[in-house]
Amino acid sequence: MRLKPQTYALTAVAHQRRHIFQRTTIAELLITTLFRYRDTCKFLLHGFVVMPDHIHVLLTPASDQTIERCAQLIKGGFSFAVRKEFAGEIWQEGYHAHRVIDAEDLRNQLLYIVNNPIEERYIGYPHIHTAEDYAGRLDAPPEI
Repeated sequence: MRLKPQTYALTAVAHQRRHIFQRTTIAELLITTLFRYRDTCKFLLHGFVVMPDHIHVLLTPASDQTIERCAQLIKGGFSFAVRKEFAGEIWQEGYHAHRVIDAEDLRNQLLYIVNNPIEERYIGYPHIHTAEDYAGRLDAPPEI
């Protein structure tokens, strides 16, 4: 059991960078998966964006969880949930997890997530933690 919570910026990419998350119902299902595991106390959820071909999630695993397990829950839980709507491979193997080292790094990770849709010219993008439906549901990040 960790004494100090560790926060991570997690990135996972769709298989062959297909735009599987471009469909609103699919993106919302992935967001539902994030909140389902957050609501069952597997991790704290601080920010996210579901882009057409990848996701960025800023989270702090619960004290009895690892970042590896959180990635498995998100990717596996979503893959199971989406099987009725999508056949085939969902995710590329693996993921990238960046451990947030200080408050400045945390701010930078949140800015990266918020700016990701803007850089891709998705103005008013709805599948991000700053959208009205999600903004009030996030967890405050721990002291780093």
